[in-house]
Amino acid sequence: MDRSSLFSFLKKQDSASLLSLLESAYETMSTNQRRKVFGSLPLKKDAPKIDEAKLLKKIKTFYEESLKGVYYAPFDINSKNYMNIPEETEEWFEKLGDFLEAVTKVSMKGNHTVAVECFKILHKLIDEMLDGDEIIFADEYGTWMIPGDEKTFMQAYLHSLSIVATPEEFTEAVIPLLERDSCESLSNKVYKSVGQVANKEQKKLLESAIKKKKIRVK
Repeated sequence: MDRSSLFSFLKKQDSASLLSLLESAYETMSTNQRRKVFGSLPLKKDAPKIDEAKLLKKIKTFYEESLKGVYYAPFDINSKNYMNIPEETEEWFEKLGDFLEAVTKVSMKGNHTVAVECFKILHKLIDEMLDGDEIIFADEYGTWMIPGDEKTFMQAYLHSLSIVATPEEFTEAVIPLLERDSCESLSNKVYKSVGQVANKEQKKLLESAIKKKKIRVK
């Protein structure tokens, strides 16, 4: 397609026609192409209000689809294609990042019960991905592929958890996060964040579990 002819035609179109064309282009793009074209736009200012019930339902559906292998697209890896990332894998991480960001906003609004329920599902899915379940496929992958600020997501989860969870529930949820962070060179500083939000009883029980399991936290 000739670029000059195309843009000469586009300049004569009204905004509704251009928007329709953009929507069609978006649907045919890969995840990486969408990031390159639209990734720098200040979308947060125009983000619609979050429907928490629908968000939870979407996250549950995402979890179920992930376990069913909807985003699992294996291929024969060799010395030439080992760096290739399937579109399904890119899409999975993009959706995961979007969900984590949306739930963080729910937490910031003070709706901690819903936030914790959503975060728990997403972190359970992350753990299953890291354990090697057939959820996504790539030669190398990890939480570093999640778009967005993972530390901010983690802090929001811990904050909401500290408000709604008993010491036992808090410890049960936080231990896997500490173990994961330990394996990832303490990159998310989960232990430090816990110290900033947990109450006295939560801290006491958690410290006991950390010592018992010999988890590296510093």
